[in-house]
Amino acid sequence: MGALVTLASKALEVVPGAVVSCTVIVKNTGTVVDQFTIDALGDPGAFASAEPPTLSLFPGAEGSAVVSFAPPRASSTPAGALPFGIRARSQEDPAGSAVEEGVLTVGTFSDTFAELVPRSSRGSRGASHELAVDNRGNARLNASITAADPDQLLGFDVQPPGLVVEPGTAGFAKVRVTPAKRFWRGQPKTRPFKVAVAGDDGRPIVLDGSMLQEAILPRWLVPALLALLGLLVLAALLWALVLQPAIKSAATQALADAGFTPKPSAAAGAGGASPAPGGGSPSPAASPSPGASPGPGASPSPGASSAPPTPAPGAVGNGVPQDGRLAADGSNPSSATFSSTFYMTDLVFANPNGRAGTLQLLRDGFVLITLRLENFRDLDFHYVTPIVIQKGQKLNFTASCTSSGACDPSVYFSGFVRP
Repeated sequence: MGALVTLASKALEVVPGAVVSCTVIVKNTGTVVDQFTIDALGDPGAFASAEPPTLSLFPGAEGSAVVSFAPPRASSTPAGALPFGIRARSQEDPAGSAVEEGVLTVGTFSDTFAELVPRSSRGSRGASHELAVDNRGNARLNASITAADPDQLLGFDVQPPGLVVEPGTAGFAKVRVTPAKRFWRGQPKTRPFKVAVAGDDGRPIVLDGSMLQEAILPRWLVPALLALLGLLVLAALLWALVLQPAIKSAATQALADAGFTPKPSAAAGAGGASPAPGGGSPSPAASPSPGASPGPGASPSPGASSAPPTPAPGAVGNGVPQDGRLAADGSNPSSATFSSTFYMTDLVFANPNGRAGTLQLLRDGFVLITLRLENFRDLDFHYVTPIVIQKGQKLNFTASCTSSGACDPSVYFSGFVRP
């Protein structure tokens, strides 16, 4: 029992999207009536069909069927020579089934799609586009890429200039567009151009693109600079007309509240501006060092008496020079009493070991100067208007050190006495 299969043509050709057919003759070589199913084997079997799909034959009888191949027009359809087999399967005797072989040659087709992203760009020095090339055919695509503009106002850099794209995949390239000439100011200008993608068949795909060329200086820059200049002028006027007078007025009021009036001019020693006569403290802007707070503006120590009235001094040139040194470590006296009215014009404070703490210079318990020791090693004051110490009044020097070691600050004073 069995079957015999014969093909009218064993070599067939077809292009994707078309149909090719061949006749199959089946003979029943068995001894009983049998039914045979016709099908195709191999890769072409995926898109093959038989009409009729089955044949019922008496013993020794023959029947025919038409087998058609219809490969789809898709990138998944393989191209080239594809072997196939036509099989007649016996229902009564499966072991007696028969197969006849042939070759189906599938042709190639091209289907290329390209897209430029973005189609329009903008910039002053250049812009970039991305080119996507899709190979929707069933053969490898070798594509070359070129770009040009009709007015020759642009330069192009295509990377890469050629693409090899397998079936069913996509390739990408960068297209850099650069203006041939630039301009600093003005309205933006549109620069059209074209990108061509040519495949193996020589038929290019032409894509339109454009670049909006802008000025190098943005339009908002000049208004922004003018606005900034206006703000600077407004700030200068605000400072000169409002803030600076207010600050000066507040400083003058603060000095007045502190009990002294700053002199319009004063001779400065190494330590800065001169304190006011009678023990007044130097103005804040002329402070000898951060943390120093000389003068009666500081709070006197508990129990200290208020400053006595100070008489106006006489001519400086009529006095007898006198000086001395006061210390807090016992090496020198810490106080001095004057038998005549003493006009003190200079003070030099010394802190040779840089101890931390506080010192004070007092006149009969009234604080003349308070200083922070850690802010200086040597500090001097010169007074254009002397500090007056009346006959019988005592000049005291005290120091309190908070750091370890000997507490050895001192003060040198000088001036003149007048009987």
